[in-house]
Amino acid sequence: MASSVIPLIFVLFVVVIVGAVVFGYFQAKKRREGMAAFAASRGWTYAESDDSLLDRFEGEPFGVGQDREAVNVIRGSAHDRPMVAFDYSYVTTSTSTDANGHSHTERHTHPFSVVVVNIGVVMPALSVAPEGMISRLIGRLTNSDIELESEEFNRAFRVTCPNRRFASDVLHPRMMQLLLQWPELAWRFDADSLLAVRPGSHDVQEIDAKLAALDTILDNVPDFVWQEVRGQ
Repeated sequence: MASSVIPLIFVLFVVVIVGAVVFGYFQAKKRREGMAAFAASRGWTYAESDDSLLDRFEGEPFGVGQDREAVNVIRGSAHDRPMVAFDYSYVTTSTSTDANGHSHTERHTHPFSVVVVNIGVVMPALSVAPEGMISRLIGRLTNSDIELESEEFNRAFRVTCPNRRFASDVLHPRMMQLLLQWPELAWRFDADSLLAVRPGSHDVQEIDAKLAALDTILDNVPDFVWQEVRGQ
């Protein structure tokens, strides 16, 4: 009896694996079609992939891991600024050894949502990300987390910037109050771009919301900051 059950279990296992692969394929296809339709409705362009984005930006999650991909790429103009939104991922591997000395290697895919607005001028590096207990502790110990005038803002976000005056100029009281409306939003300046990056994948509604938030941030950067970065 036991010998007849084992093949059945194996067959069921194969069926489950194949079913999961097929389901994943159709979900990915549905997502591609939805993104393409969304782009077309805005007069934007859609591409299934764009390798030029793999080395376009600095910092996490770029430049690490293997088999990096930039897919479901939407390009266009939002609020009179060039934009691009895409799914980014990379792969890492881990190897473990069991009690019998047999090694087993696993692949781990790390997906990210990336929404970018082109600024048209190179900005100093500045990163604002939701604050966690561990990152707050590390920031205090290493003095890398810039503390601003608002304690509520300091508790909510971690700010990193090599130029503390620039950080203070951009993150003025009105800007800090504005950012508290989006406690989960992580954004940063990267050369001539403003990026919003988070783990996972986005839907079309999130793209719209992120673009609106990034546009609002840029509109609230003081005029004198723009003049300084443009050398005026």
